[in-house]
Amino acid sequence: MTLMLNNQEVESLLAMPEYVAVLEEAFADLARGYAVNRPRSHTYVPGDGGTHYLFKSMDGAWPRHGVHALRLSSDVVRERVSDGRLRREKLPAAPGGKWVGLVLLFSMRTGEPLAILQDGYLQRMRVGATSALAAKYLSRPESAALGMYGSGWQAGAQLMGLCHVRSVASVRVYSPSRENRERFARDMTRLLGVPVTAVDEPRRVAEGVDILVCATNSLAPVLDGRWLEPGMHVNSLQGGELDDAVIQASDVIAVRSLVRSSHHPAAGLAPAEVYKGPRFRLEDEAKLRELGALIVGEAAGRTSPRQITLFGGSGTGGSSGLGIQFAAVAHRIYEKARAAGAGREIPTEWFLEDVHP
Repeated sequence: MTLMLNNQEVESLLAMPEYVAVLEEAFADLARGYAVNRPRSHTYVPGDGGTHYLFKSMDGAWPRHGVHALRLSSDVVRERVSDGRLRREKLPAAPGGKWVGLVLLFSMRTGEPLAILQDGYLQRMRVGATSALAAKYLSRPESAALGMYGSGWQAGAQLMGLCHVRSVASVRVYSPSRENRERFARDMTRLLGVPVTAVDEPRRVAEGVDILVCATNSLAPVLDGRWLEPGMHVNSLQGGELDDAVIQASDVIAVRSLVRSSHHPAAGLAPAEVYKGPRFRLEDEAKLRELGALIVGEAAGRTSPRQITLFGGSGTGGSSGLGIQFAAVAHRIYEKARAAGAGREIPTEWFLEDVHP
């Protein structure tokens, strides 16, 4: 039987420390050539009312556990200016005001589908755990003061992950909406037991902190590279948040993969997401390191407490989400679901065919 798991079931089965641990194992296997990843692919088609349709897919094989996963999302996207910045929004255009994203987990032994998982919560925690891994290997071990740009869905997971790998003592957060940032500060203080303070000026977020986090949907920079101080580590979800000065100031830039995602827009369509992020010079390219190589010691990370380090998402030198990450996380969730009797079973026979494809 094939197992189906919704976001609520996924949330109940795996906590942040487990996400960090399983992703660390998967990145190490990828770096050593024991796993296979296909870079993310984006297809863009014009939509109605200034929107466009975006289909994303990525997949990866994790032979250690005999699984292959395909992650896909089917989105209606709008780009608009808000608070003076260009932002990308995924619209809840599906029936009932919902979104569409799935992870399909397959057995490498039989080829059959083992599970189909909704990807919303899994994706949030995967991103937060990956950023936490980068901070574990690049930030100074004594890092305790955090600055945060963004107060949305992804920002919370960023703090969860960082509080797992570092002894966080204080957090400052800024986002354009006072109401949102103050609510975020209250909620995360209660959840993590760490004082989170909302501030009114972006510059204040960066003053005297050890780790800076950009977790926004802005396609215009939210972090000014002139604000960086020696010894800082920066985590960014996507390159639109960063200016050229951040790249130039960074001594080491970690990415999930050096292989870039591919973008396939329809003729005449050029959404801002097709290219977003700072410009890389030749000398900046030489700073790039794959996260897996840092984990297994095949690449040098921080070599001085005064260096500035950066972990970047899409638009900062390589792929963003990797299929192998979804294989690792989905497999661990599947194992725990089977042990707990969670989810709903549907006949695997529905997916099998009696003629050769």
